[in-house]
Amino acid sequence: MTNGNSRHPDLLRRFVATPYVFRGRDDSSRIRVESNELEIALGIWNSAIVGQGNWVMGMYCKIVRDAAGPVGGCDISILTDGPLRVLYRGRGTILIYERERMEILGFLSSDVRAVELVSSLLPALFGGIAEDHIN
Repeated sequence: MTNGNSRHPDLLRRFVATPYVFRGRDDSSRIRVESNELEIALGIWNSAIVGQGNWVMGMYCKIVRDAAGPVGGCDISILTDGPLRVLYRGRGTILIYERERMEILGFLSSDVRAVELVSSLLPALFGGIAEDHIN
């Protein structure tokens, strides 16, 4: 059996390549942004979220554009449990923020633009929590 025949589909998109990677601008910055879409990675990298100052704990952000995921709806729900904060937007977008490790993992549906992610979704996800970790 060849390797191609034995592979199972990755329905959860766990192994999506994120070739667009931006790392800290200087040695004191421990920021890393990854995405499978250049517009998303650049949007986050150039946003006020990254530019607010040096992140004391560092920050890791991986956002995947899920072009095959469901679309529709614009209602936003935010759930918080301990260090986890989860934002749902519509049917196909989920962002998870782990405050203690300063990590963001997210999947964006194809109807969510990078501008919306940076200008409203990420600030709503942080909800004032991130300021504790910024100089």
